Amino acid sequence: MANPTNKQQLLATISDGYAKLNEQIAKMTVEEVAASFDFAADPKKCGVRWQYDRCLRDLLAHLYEWQVLMREFVSNIREGHPKDYLPDAYRKNYHEMDKMLVEKHQNTPLEEAKRLLHETHEEMSSLAESFTEEELFTKGYFKNTYTTDMAAYFVSVTSSPYGQAVKLLKTHQKNLKNQRK
Repeated sequence: MANPTNKQQLLATISDGYAKLNEQIAKMTVEEVAASFDFAADPKKCGVRWQYDRCLRDLLAHLYEWQVLMREFVSNIREGHPKDYLPDAYRKNYHEMDKMLVEKHQNTPLEEAKRLLHETHEEMSSLAESFTEEELFTKGYFKNTYTTDMAAYFVSVTSSPYGQAVKLLKTHQKNLKNQRK
């Protein structure tokens, strides 16, 4: 899907991506939901961003935590704080942050991870809605976005990772199916 060029497209992209993620989860069997991810046969299928996600709960908690970062980023912008999206400690190695974010939720039940992601997804939609077209699509409109537009940040924590998560879950299902053969 092409990058959105207006607010209506952005909101639709966010909504559609979340719907597709939930549709994919709904297609999973109880066994597939409970099984650990195993991408050892083809680690490139997993991708670096998702290498610490060992199960559906980890994946959903990971998505949630990136959206929490976005919420804080928007809050900083609105309060006039010139903070970057990524915390200083992880700016040069956000994969370490990914690891920390997943480890943080090892005791979070799957249903709680689903609820948390649903809440931040709704927040991301509301936050995107609260910006004007100009604020969303003018590169560098906010000092904190540098040469990128705000819409790209929303895509990077919603529709883009939702799509990646769907692919990851499909690969997980395929791997389990092949193991049963």
